[in-house]
Amino acid sequence: MKQEWLTGRSRAAAAAIAVLCGTALFTQFALNVVERGRDPLDEVQRLYGWFTIWSNTAVALIAGHVALVGRARGPAHPALLAASAAWIAVVGIVYNTLLAGLNHPPTLLRQAIDFIFHVFAPVAWPLWWLLLRPAARLGWQHVWAVLPLPLAYCLFALLVGAQTGSYPYYFIDAGKLGFAQLSINITGLASLFAAAMAVAIWWDRRPSPKG
Repeated sequence: MKQEWLTGRSRAAAAAIAVLCGTALFTQFALNVVERGRDPLDEVQRLYGWFTIWSNTAVALIAGHVALVGRARGPAHPALLAASAAWIAVVGIVYNTLLAGLNHPPTLLRQAIDFIFHVFAPVAWPLWWLLLRPAARLGWQHVWAVLPLPLAYCLFALLVGAQTGSYPYYFIDAGKLGFAQLSINITGLASLFAAAMAVAIWWDRRPSPKG
């Protein structure tokens, strides 16, 4: 069955989102290497200590695939489109409610990058999903598609933190939290992503308005 569902407008919007997120990621990496004299490989590990970077990378790659291929398969599978919208939406919610006051980018360029990561992408990609996605493609079994990325991130952050003693977010700081509290926090985080995905599935499966 053919799956040519994307219009030119939806592909163009996805391309714009992919370019902006991808440019912000590359610029952040380049600035840290050049301005702060960091080793490129070490900088990759440092940057990907943040789930913001994981989710923005996922959005850039998936949106780019959508723009280039325009078919509901592979990275553009409807479940991954919904999951990526959930990932980046949760990033925006958590950052802007809990973490924004802890971050103060020192230059206008870094402020623009921070805006793309934490405001633009968390609004633009879920909005793209709401307005331009292939509708009525999700089943309740797809709720699990949202979990592998955040759980893989938590494992990565904990492994790196065990080596360096530094954890990017206070709610996964194994150096300060006991195992029980850490488990509760990770379970709560996974539940938040699953809830966001469940809302997306419910929205996708709701009956179309008549008329």
